[in-house]
Amino acid sequence: MPHYLFDLYSAFTDSAFGGSHAGIIYDGEGLTTETMQQIAREVRAPATCFVMSVKGREVGVRFFSTAQEYPMCGHGTLALMTGLVSRGYLDISRGSSDNVNLRTPSSSATVTVDHQDDGRIEVMLNLEPAEFEPVSIDKKTLERLFGAGAGDLDGSLPVEYTRSDFSHLVVPMSSLPGVQSLAPDFEQVADYCEQTDVDTVMFFCRETVEAQNTVHCREFAPRVGTPEVPAAGTTNRALACYLARHNLIAPETGPTSRIRAEQGYEIQRPSLVVTRMTLNGNLPTDIWVGGLSAQVVRGQFSV
Repeated sequence: MPHYLFDLYSAFTDSAFGGSHAGIIYDGEGLTTETMQQIAREVRAPATCFVMSVKGREVGVRFFSTAQEYPMCGHGTLALMTGLVSRGYLDISRGSSDNVNLRTPSSSATVTVDHQDDGRIEVMLNLEPAEFEPVSIDKKTLERLFGAGAGDLDGSLPVEYTRSDFSHLVVPMSSLPGVQSLAPDFEQVADYCEQTDVDTVMFFCRETVEAQNTVHCREFAPRVGTPEVPAAGTTNRALACYLARHNLIAPETGPTSRIRAEQGYEIQRPSLVVTRMTLNGNLPTDIWVGGLSAQVVRGQFSV
């Protein structure tokens, strides 16, 4: 029976009991697509990463949820880069940082890996700005799918659709209690998402649990295998662009702005997703999404 080096990380947190889980198989090159999907279902994390190659600062990987292969994965990237440095596949010493080129079969991205003096590893993923279009969804439909709390919409802002590596609905809410009270019917949400070609639905409000954070959010993705997502990098890229395009954030230093999104609190997996971007007016031109990861399992996977 073959054995494969395996780690499980919690991404977008420095705690084992927060963030979004991602498994890592370090020697996945010889595995078939079918076997990778079977392993991902067995791991039952929102993402499992299969390392295809590491050549200098070039990393090839495939990301799988329990239901499908992902073109790119934010929290999987954080876990992956942290694991590669920790296990010595990437030689980035404490007190230094470097860029890594990440490749999937259908996408590529630049990743900055900062191995800090205290041993923590911050990973930031460079992503293209999201583009938006209006969407027709009424309050009654949202309440049918997500419970009465979904009626607490922020009427001054639109619900919008965006597509990049994934397709998202971004739904603005008026208050923190409204977001906290969402109670989705996951079967109906999955059906709606399938019919409308939406991978995830992100609700957010500008009232937060932690005073230092910018937004509080909840994301639902039963169509791609995760009923509620504790933390997601690619979706927070879409949210950050939404905030910028509607003039809801201001630059902190020169044209640079930083967004701290808290997520996962309602499912007892508190997470922090940091987005840094350069703004040209209300248009993002350079977006980096990331944070920290914590290792929770280290061992091997037997197939």
